[in-house]
Order: sequence, then C-alpha cells, then structure tokens
Amino acid sequence: MVKVLIVDDNDNNRLTINLLLEEVEDIEVYEAEDGQIAVEMCARQNYDLIFMDIMMPNLDGFEATKFIKQLHKKSMVIAVSALDDDASKNKMLSLGAEDYLTKPIYAEHFLQRVKQYLRIIALRHKPMQKYPKALNPFNSHVFHRSITFHIEDENALVEFWDYWLNGEKSVMDLSDCVRLMYGFALWLLKHEHACSVVVEENEEKLYMMLLHVKPLRSNIIKNILLKHFSNAKYILSNDMLTFQLDKVVKKENGSIEVSDEAKKILSKTHDNVLSAREYVNTTAISFMSKIDGLEVLNDETDKAILDFEKEPDKRHLTVISENFQEYADILEELMEFEHLGFAIQTLINFLDTLTKEQIDGEKSKRLSAMLLNLLHDLASWRENVFITQVARDIHYLDSSLLSSCIQIEAIFEEKSLDPSHDDEIEFF
Repeated sequence: MVKVLIVDDNDNNRLTINLLLEEVEDIEVYEAEDGQIAVEMCARQNYDLIFMDIMMPNLDGFEATKFIKQLHKKSMVIAVSALDDDASKNKMLSLGAEDYLTKPIYAEHFLQRVKQYLRIIALRHKPMQKYPKALNPFNSHVFHRSITFHIEDENALVEFWDYWLNGEKSVMDLSDCVRLMYGFALWLLKHEHACSVVVEENEEKLYMMLLHVKPLRSNIIKNILLKHFSNAKYILSNDMLTFQLDKVVKKENGSIEVSDEAKKILSKTHDNVLSAREYVNTTAISFMSKIDGLEVLNDETDKAILDFEKEPDKRHLTVISENFQEYADILEELMEFEHLGFAIQTLINFLDTLTKEQIDGEKSKRLSAMLLNLLHDLASWRENVFITQVARDIHYLDSSLLSSCIQIEAIFEEKSLDPSHDDEIEFF
C-alpha cells in the first residue's frame, strides 16, 4: 500500500486532491495542515508520495521539502502551487522536489501524472535487477549507467583525476584507487598504449575498471597493489583491472555510516586487530568441523604436489587445483577471510590457465616447491588460528599468501622482470 501525504494549509485544496485520489487504488491518504506538521509526521513514518504546497504558515514548502528529503531521500515530493514562476520552481526542484504542478489542478492531467509517480515508486521498491551489460566482474546488480574516460593523452588523465578527487564523492579509499589508476594509465601512455577507465555503481558500491592493461605485467600490478593499496578489493582478469569500493553515507550530524562489509574491512587495521581466541570463541565455532577436515585436505594436497613433481602434467595439476578450491570454498564461508580466500582463488584461476607446453621440467620443480611452501603456510595458519589460537591477529597471513601467489605466477612470465621495474609507475 502506497502512503500519500497532502500538505496544504487550505482545507479546500486538500479536499480537491483527496477527491481526485479516490480514483486511485492501493493508496492510503494522509493530510497535514502546514509544513511543520508534515515534517513531524515524516519523522514518525515514511510517506512514498507527498503533494507539497509552497506558501504556508509556520514552515513553508521550501523548508519542509528540505527537511523531509533529509529524513527520507526516496520520498517523492511533488510541489503543488499557485506560484507559476521559474524562481519558485527551480528552488523547489533544487531542494529535492521531483515535479512541480501549478494550480488550478486539472483532473485528467493530474491523474495521468499520479499514475506515472506510482509506477516509479513501485519500481523503486523492487530489488535492483541485474544489468546484463554490466562490465565489472564483481556484481551485475548495478545502475543502468556508466561513466567512461577515454585516456588517449595526459589531458584526459587529468580530467579523470579532477572529476573524482575535486569535490565530495563519498566513496571509501577513492583517493588510493584513483592514484593507482593514474599511475598505471600514465605508464601505458608513456609506452604509447591508450586505455580507458569505466565506472559502474549501485547504491552501496562503486566499481572502477582500467581497460587495456595487458602491456603491464600482472605480477607488477599485484606487487604495486600490495605495496601501495594493500587492502584493495580487486580482480585482475584478461585485459582489465577492476576495483570494488564502498560508498559512505554522511548523516546530518557529520558522522559516517558505512555498510557492514565495509566495517569488517575497516576493522582489519594494525590498531584494532582481531585475535584468534576472540574470533574462534565468537564467530567460527560452527565451522570447526570443516576446519578439522583441512588437516586431511593438507595431506592429500601435499601428496598431489609431490605426484606432480614426479610427473608434471595437467592431470596432477588439476587435482592440486581442486584441493585448493576446497580451501577457497571454506574461506568463502568464513567472512573474515575474504582477502585470504581471494588470494587462493587467484592462484586457482592461474593454475587452471597453464597449458601442457608451459609445464616444463625446470618450471614444474619450482612450482612444486613454492606450492609446498604455500601449503605449509596454510597448515600453520590453521594451527595458529584455530588449534593453538596463539595468533594475535587472524589476518597475519593475508599479505604473505598473496605475495606467494604473485611469485608463483612470476615463474611463468615470458620475461624475467627487474624488481625495480615497478618504479616506472609514477605515484604521488
């Protein structure tokens, strides 16, 4: 049922709108004699559609609209006034009104407008639908709009920088992300590679994508991110680097409201660590049987790696990949370990891309040794976090494991890379 509020100090005006709305189904109609009463009513409950007069005692329609939109951003305010001038119309629209009707009201025109208002309100109440043309690999539930920057010279790059960092955008870690994007894009330009930045978003997240990054080695990108943006949530796939950023909502008192997921990520700071004992006692008890099963999985994976070392082929590598996938699946359920899970999933995706030709004798031995070291780290993680519970910070392994995955990928790079190569990427 759609809740409709009529705000007008004139009884006859309220009655006129009320009578017209009798032809509309599935609505509940309420009335307020002036702007002050309307604001107080909106403070108690949300109204979907509000018809707002402008000239009223106590609190006029301008101020009432301003306060109501602060209380309920999605309340649809429709100005209804005898003032048919551009100044009043523009002021009401700037304060958040979504339409402006002038008196006298004509029934047919009014009801046609109401029909459209209710259609918009109904769609607003529906969950966000998938957008089939979404480009980002994180989430297809995004708005049907995107922003594209064609980075063909440094002027375009400056426009990108100014657009996102000059002015309030209310996005967490935006500066870190833009700086990294700028540095990568500048390197591409200097090496005569054009690129593009595409941005998609929904109400809670912003997805920033750098396209045509293939000239930059993946291990260079990952090392730089590890060094300069260690808490980044990103996916590097094919020829695109995608960041997922959390939006923030500023309240009227100046405080910041963040999503639950953002709070979890923010909690992983050096000054506010989560100890293993605290985590196991409060969060992970229901998962202990699965954690216990990791001991057997470790032994099976250890054997699979040794088999691969003796006989390096895709069949044995697939077994290793499937075993690590079991790790990734469990970590996906343990919400505190999304970064750790992402590192393992990145490794799995890479192992699955290796061809028979890439697995030669020397590289397979190095791969086996590094996979065994990584497996040893995971065994230590399980022991220190869930068994002995001595880890002071349950995230102590995140960066180390991601670094190990990067080094494993580097084995199969076509060219040997100078560790100082990433210094060519320019940051502020």
